[in-house]
Amino acid sequence: MTTHYKIRAAILFIVFLINTTLAVQSEANFQNVKTDHVEVGDLNRSYSYYIPNGVTENPKLLFVLHGSGMDVQTMIEATGFEFNRVADSLKNIIILYPQGYEKSWNDCRKSVTDKPHTLNINEMKFFKKIVSIMESKNKIKPSNIFIVGFSNGGQLVFKLAKENPDFFKGYAAIGATIPVASNDRCVAKNRAVSMLVANGTGDPVSPFNGGQEVIDGVKKGEVIPTFNTIEYWKDLMSCRKITETKNESHNVSIYNNSCDESNKIVQLVKIDGGGHVIPNPHFSQWPKELGKVNKYINLPKFIIDFFESIK
Repeated sequence: MTTHYKIRAAILFIVFLINTTLAVQSEANFQNVKTDHVEVGDLNRSYSYYIPNGVTENPKLLFVLHGSGMDVQTMIEATGFEFNRVADSLKNIIILYPQGYEKSWNDCRKSVTDKPHTLNINEMKFFKKIVSIMESKNKIKPSNIFIVGFSNGGQLVFKLAKENPDFFKGYAAIGATIPVASNDRCVAKNRAVSMLVANGTGDPVSPFNGGQEVIDGVKKGEVIPTFNTIEYWKDLMSCRKITETKNESHNVSIYNNSCDESNKIVQLVKIDGGGHVIPNPHFSQWPKELGKVNKYINLPKFIIDFFESIK
Protein backbone atom coordinates (compact mmCIF):
# COMPACT_ATOMS: atom_id res chain seq x y z
CA MET A 1 0.00 0.00 0.00
CA THR A 2 1.41 3.41 -0.98
CA THR A 3 1.79 6.24 1.52
CA HIS A 4 -1.13 8.12 -0.02
CA TYR A 5 -3.49 5.16 0.27
CA LYS A 6 -2.30 4.61 3.83
CA ILE A 7 -3.25 8.20 4.66
CA ARG A 8 -6.70 7.71 3.16
CA ALA A 9 -7.11 4.47 5.09
CA ALA A 10 -5.96 6.25 8.23
CA ILE A 11 -8.63 8.93 7.84
CA LEU A 12 -11.30 6.24 7.40
CA PHE A 13 -9.90 4.46 10.45
CA ILE A 14 -10.39 7.60 12.54
CA VAL A 15 -14.10 7.53 11.70
CA PHE A 16 -14.32 3.81 12.57
CA LEU A 17 -12.36 4.22 15.80
CA ILE A 18 -14.47 7.13 16.97
CA ASN A 19 -17.74 5.38 16.17
CA THR A 20 -16.75 2.27 18.14
CA THR A 21 -14.27 2.66 20.98
CA LEU A 22 -15.61 6.06 22.02
CA ALA A 23 -19.31 5.18 21.77
CA VAL A 24 -19.90 5.35 25.53
CA GLN A 25 -18.10 8.67 25.87
CA SER A 26 -20.03 9.94 22.84
CA GLU A 27 -23.39 9.16 24.43
CA ALA A 28 -22.47 11.13 27.54
CA ASN A 29 -20.93 14.14 25.81
CA PHE A 30 -23.38 14.52 22.96
CA GLN A 31 -26.49 14.90 25.11
CA ASN A 32 -26.17 18.69 25.05
CA VAL A 33 -25.21 18.96 21.37
CA LYS A 34 -28.19 20.02 19.29
CA THR A 35 -28.59 19.70 15.53
CA ASP A 36 -30.61 21.91 13.18
CA HIS A 37 -31.04 22.49 9.45
CA VAL A 38 -31.26 25.51 7.18
CA GLU A 39 -32.14 25.91 3.51
CA VAL A 40 -29.35 27.48 1.46
CA GLY A 41 -30.47 27.83 -2.14
CA ASP A 42 -31.47 24.33 -3.29
CA LEU A 43 -29.54 22.61 -0.49
CA ASN A 44 -30.61 21.53 2.97
CA ARG A 45 -27.57 22.13 5.17
CA SER A 46 -27.14 20.92 8.74
CA TYR A 47 -25.18 22.22 11.71
CA SER A 48 -24.78 21.28 15.37
CA TYR A 49 -24.10 23.48 18.35
CA TYR A 50 -23.16 23.23 22.00
CA ILE A 51 -24.47 25.71 24.57
CA PRO A 52 -22.90 25.37 28.03
CA ASN A 53 -25.18 25.34 31.04
CA GLY A 54 -25.38 28.79 32.57
CA VAL A 55 -24.14 30.56 29.43
CA THR A 56 -23.82 34.33 29.87
CA GLU A 57 -25.92 36.89 28.04
CA ASN A 58 -24.69 37.89 24.57
CA PRO A 59 -22.22 34.99 24.27
CA LYS A 60 -19.47 34.68 21.69
CA LEU A 61 -19.82 32.19 18.84
CA LEU A 62 -17.06 29.84 17.64
CA PHE A 63 -17.35 27.96 14.33
CA VAL A 64 -15.40 24.67 14.30
CA LEU A 65 -14.87 23.17 10.82
CA HIS A 66 -14.03 19.51 10.25
CA GLY A 67 -11.60 18.18 7.65
CA SER A 68 -12.40 16.49 4.34
CA GLY A 69 -14.03 13.08 4.80
CA MET A 70 -15.03 13.90 8.37
CA ASP A 71 -18.36 14.95 9.83
CA VAL A 72 -19.53 16.89 12.88
CA GLN A 73 -19.44 13.92 15.26
CA THR A 74 -15.98 12.85 14.09
CA MET A 75 -14.66 16.37 14.59
CA ILE A 76 -16.14 16.77 18.06
CA GLU A 77 -14.65 13.50 19.25
CA ALA A 78 -11.30 13.92 17.46
CA THR A 79 -10.89 17.18 19.37
CA GLY A 80 -11.56 15.27 22.58
CA PHE A 81 -14.75 17.28 23.21
CA GLU A 82 -12.28 19.95 24.31
CA PHE A 83 -14.00 22.93 22.67
CA ASN A 84 -17.15 21.97 24.59
CA ARG A 85 -15.19 21.49 27.82
CA VAL A 86 -13.61 24.94 27.54
CA ALA A 87 -17.04 26.44 26.81
CA ASP A 88 -18.30 24.81 30.02
CA SER A 89 -15.48 26.52 31.89
CA LEU A 90 -15.81 29.97 30.34
CA LYS A 91 -19.63 30.13 30.12
CA ASN A 92 -19.34 32.95 27.57
CA ILE A 93 -19.16 31.07 24.26
CA ILE A 94 -21.33 28.81 22.09
CA ILE A 95 -19.56 26.20 19.94
CA LEU A 96 -20.95 25.78 16.43
CA TYR A 97 -20.16 22.75 14.22
CA PRO A 98 -21.34 23.15 10.59
CA GLN A 99 -21.52 20.08 8.35
CA GLY A 100 -19.68 20.29 5.04
CA TYR A 101 -21.52 19.35 1.87
CA GLU A 102 -20.69 15.66 1.24
CA LYS A 103 -18.16 16.00 4.10
CA SER A 104 -16.03 18.62 2.34
CA TRP A 105 -15.71 22.41 1.98
CA ASN A 106 -15.34 24.70 -1.02
CA ASP A 107 -11.98 26.38 -0.37
CA CYS A 108 -9.53 28.36 -2.56
CA ARG A 109 -7.70 25.43 -4.16
CA LYS A 110 -8.24 25.18 -7.93
CA SER A 111 -6.93 21.62 -8.14
CA VAL A 112 -9.59 20.06 -5.90
CA THR A 113 -12.43 18.46 -7.87
CA ASP A 114 -14.91 17.26 -5.24
CA LYS A 115 -18.54 18.39 -5.41
CA PRO A 116 -18.28 21.43 -3.11
CA HIS A 117 -15.63 22.82 -5.51
CA THR A 118 -17.21 21.81 -8.82
CA LEU A 119 -20.62 23.11 -7.69
CA ASN A 120 -18.94 26.19 -6.19
CA ILE A 121 -20.92 25.83 -2.95
CA ASN A 122 -21.47 29.19 -1.23
CA GLU A 123 -20.16 28.42 2.25
CA MET A 124 -20.35 32.04 3.39
CA LYS A 125 -24.07 32.19 2.63
CA PHE A 126 -24.53 29.08 4.77
CA PHE A 127 -22.57 30.59 7.66
CA LYS A 128 -24.39 33.92 7.49
CA LYS A 129 -27.74 32.14 7.75
CA ILE A 130 -26.53 30.26 10.83
CA VAL A 131 -25.31 33.49 12.44
CA SER A 132 -28.67 35.14 11.77
CA ILE A 133 -30.45 32.26 13.51
CA MET A 134 -28.04 32.23 16.46
CA GLU A 135 -28.32 36.00 16.80
CA SER A 136 -32.12 35.76 16.95
CA LYS A 137 -32.38 32.73 19.24
CA ASN A 138 -29.30 33.06 21.44
CA LYS A 139 -28.52 36.80 21.29
CA ILE A 140 -24.93 36.26 20.15
CA LYS A 141 -23.04 39.41 19.17
CA PRO A 142 -22.07 39.57 15.46
CA SER A 143 -18.89 41.37 16.54
CA ASN A 144 -17.77 38.36 18.60
CA ILE A 145 -17.69 35.50 16.09
CA PHE A 146 -14.61 33.31 15.61
CA ILE A 147 -13.71 30.40 13.34
CA VAL A 148 -11.25 27.50 13.41
CA GLY A 149 -10.82 24.72 10.85
CA PHE A 150 -8.77 21.55 10.44
CA SER A 151 -7.19 20.46 7.11
CA ASN A 152 -9.81 21.19 4.39
CA GLY A 153 -11.62 23.20 7.08
CA GLY A 154 -8.40 25.15 7.62
CA GLN A 155 -8.23 25.87 3.91
CA LEU A 156 -11.76 27.28 4.11
CA VAL A 157 -10.66 29.48 7.02
CA PHE A 158 -8.00 30.98 4.74
CA LYS A 159 -10.63 31.61 2.06
CA LEU A 160 -12.97 33.34 4.49
CA ALA A 161 -10.13 35.45 5.88
CA LYS A 162 -9.19 36.55 2.36
CA GLU A 163 -12.68 37.23 1.06
CA ASN A 164 -14.57 38.12 4.26
CA PRO A 165 -11.93 39.67 6.53
CA ASP A 166 -14.43 41.63 8.63
CA PHE A 167 -17.02 38.93 9.31
CA PHE A 168 -15.07 36.98 11.95
CA LYS A 169 -13.15 38.57 14.81
CA GLY A 170 -10.49 35.85 14.73
CA TYR A 171 -9.41 33.00 12.44
CA ALA A 172 -7.43 29.79 13.10
CA ALA A 173 -6.25 27.03 10.75
CA ILE A 174 -4.85 23.63 11.75
CA GLY A 175 -2.94 21.40 9.33
CA ALA A 176 -3.14 23.80 6.36
CA THR A 177 -1.05 26.31 4.42
CA ILE A 178 -2.10 28.77 1.72
CA PRO A 179 -2.25 27.49 -1.89
CA VAL A 180 0.36 28.78 -4.33
CA ALA A 181 -0.89 31.55 -6.65
CA SER A 182 -1.47 29.16 -9.58
CA ASN A 183 -3.66 26.96 -7.34
CA ASP A 184 -5.60 29.83 -5.72
CA ARG A 185 -8.93 30.94 -7.14
CA CYS A 186 -9.88 33.29 -4.29
CA VAL A 187 -10.21 37.04 -4.78
CA ALA A 188 -8.52 38.49 -1.70
CA LYS A 189 -9.53 41.84 -0.22
CA ASN A 190 -6.03 42.14 1.27
CA ARG A 191 -7.11 43.34 4.70
CA ALA A 192 -5.53 42.44 8.02
CA VAL A 193 -7.05 39.78 10.26
CA SER A 194 -6.08 38.08 13.51
CA MET A 195 -4.89 34.64 12.42
CA LEU A 196 -3.44 31.59 14.16
CA VAL A 197 -1.84 28.77 12.15
CA ALA A 198 -0.97 25.47 13.88
CA ASN A 199 1.09 23.02 11.81
CA GLY A 200 3.29 20.01 12.49
CA THR A 201 6.67 19.72 10.79
CA GLY A 202 6.01 16.02 10.14
CA ASP A 203 2.58 16.44 8.53
CA PRO A 204 2.26 13.87 5.70
CA VAL A 205 -0.86 15.50 4.21
CA SER A 206 -0.20 19.25 4.27
CA PRO A 207 3.60 19.65 3.92
CA PHE A 208 5.00 22.10 6.48
CA ASN A 209 7.60 23.37 4.01
CA GLY A 210 5.18 23.58 1.10
CA GLY A 211 4.76 21.44 -2.00
CA GLN A 212 2.18 19.12 -3.47
CA GLU A 213 -0.76 17.94 -1.36
CA VAL A 214 -1.74 14.38 -2.31
CA ILE A 215 -4.44 12.25 -0.67
CA ASP A 216 -5.54 8.82 -1.86
CA GLY A 217 -3.30 9.23 -4.92
CA VAL A 218 -5.15 12.42 -5.94
CA LYS A 219 -3.20 15.64 -6.26
CA LYS A 220 -4.79 18.55 -4.41
CA GLY A 221 -2.37 21.16 -5.76
CA GLU A 222 0.66 22.92 -4.38
CA VAL A 223 0.75 24.99 -1.20
CA ILE A 224 3.30 27.48 0.11
CA PRO A 225 5.46 26.82 3.19
CA THR A 226 4.07 27.47 6.66
CA PHE A 227 6.41 30.35 7.42
CA ASN A 228 5.43 32.01 4.12
CA THR A 229 1.79 31.61 5.14
CA ILE A 230 2.55 33.48 8.36
CA GLU A 231 4.39 36.20 6.44
CA TYR A 232 1.35 36.63 4.18
CA TRP A 233 -0.86 37.53 7.15
CA LYS A 234 1.87 39.60 8.83
CA ASP A 235 2.37 41.72 5.70
CA LEU A 236 -1.33 42.58 5.64
CA MET A 237 -1.07 44.17 9.10
CA SER A 238 0.86 47.11 7.55
CA CYS A 239 2.10 47.91 11.03
CA ARG A 240 4.84 50.45 11.74
CA LYS A 241 6.09 48.22 14.56
CA ILE A 242 5.20 44.56 14.98
CA THR A 243 5.94 43.15 18.42
CA GLU A 244 7.47 39.70 17.98
CA THR A 245 7.92 37.08 20.68
CA LYS A 246 8.82 33.39 20.69
CA ASN A 247 8.23 30.75 23.35
CA GLU A 248 9.33 27.12 23.26
CA SER A 249 8.28 24.13 25.35
CA HIS A 250 7.88 20.38 24.78
CA ASN A 251 8.73 20.58 21.04
CA VAL A 252 6.20 23.36 20.50
CA SER A 253 7.32 26.82 19.36
CA ILE A 254 4.93 29.76 19.57
CA TYR A 255 5.71 32.71 17.31
CA ASN A 256 3.53 35.69 18.24
CA ASN A 257 3.29 38.85 16.12
CA SER A 258 1.06 41.64 17.39
CA CYS A 259 0.21 45.12 16.15
CA ASP A 260 -1.13 47.59 18.71
CA GLU A 261 -2.17 50.03 15.98
CA SER A 262 -4.73 47.64 14.52
CA ASN A 263 -5.22 45.24 17.47
CA LYS A 264 -4.38 42.34 15.13
CA ILE A 265 -2.39 39.25 16.09
CA VAL A 266 -0.72 36.70 13.80
CA GLN A 267 0.50 33.60 15.57
CA LEU A 268 2.23 30.38 14.52
CA VAL A 269 2.08 27.20 16.58
CA LYS A 270 4.94 25.09 15.20
CA ILE A 271 4.83 21.51 16.45
CA ASP A 272 8.19 19.84 15.85
CA GLY A 273 7.63 16.36 14.45
CA GLY A 274 3.86 16.76 14.70
CA GLY A 275 1.58 15.10 12.16
CA HIS A 276 -1.78 15.81 10.55
CA VAL A 277 -3.59 15.73 13.87
CA ILE A 278 -5.28 17.92 16.50
CA PRO A 279 -3.34 17.44 19.77
CA ASN A 280 -5.52 17.38 22.89
CA PRO A 281 -5.53 15.46 26.18
CA HIS A 282 -8.70 13.44 25.52
CA PHE A 283 -8.07 11.87 22.09
CA SER A 284 -4.62 10.65 21.07
CA GLN A 285 -5.52 7.52 19.08
CA TRP A 286 -4.72 9.02 15.70
CA PRO A 287 -3.47 6.40 13.18
CA LYS A 288 0.31 6.39 12.87
CA GLU A 289 0.05 7.10 9.13
CA LEU A 290 -1.07 10.65 10.00
CA GLY A 291 2.08 11.30 12.01
CA LYS A 292 3.02 11.92 15.62
CA VAL A 293 0.76 13.42 18.28
CA ASN A 294 2.31 15.92 20.70
CA LYS A 295 0.81 15.04 24.10
CA TYR A 296 1.81 18.26 25.82
CA ILE A 297 -0.32 20.82 24.02
CA ASN A 298 -4.08 21.15 24.33
CA LEU A 299 -4.58 22.79 20.94
CA PRO A 300 -8.36 23.46 21.17
CA LYS A 301 -7.90 25.25 24.52
CA PHE A 302 -4.86 27.10 23.20
CA ILE A 303 -6.88 28.35 20.22
CA ILE A 304 -9.75 29.57 22.38
CA ASP A 305 -7.22 31.36 24.61
CA PHE A 306 -5.87 33.02 21.45
CA PHE A 307 -9.35 34.19 20.49
CA GLU A 308 -9.94 35.46 24.04
CA SER A 309 -6.80 37.61 23.75
CA ILE A 310 -8.06 39.50 20.68
CA LYS A 311 -9.28 42.98 21.59
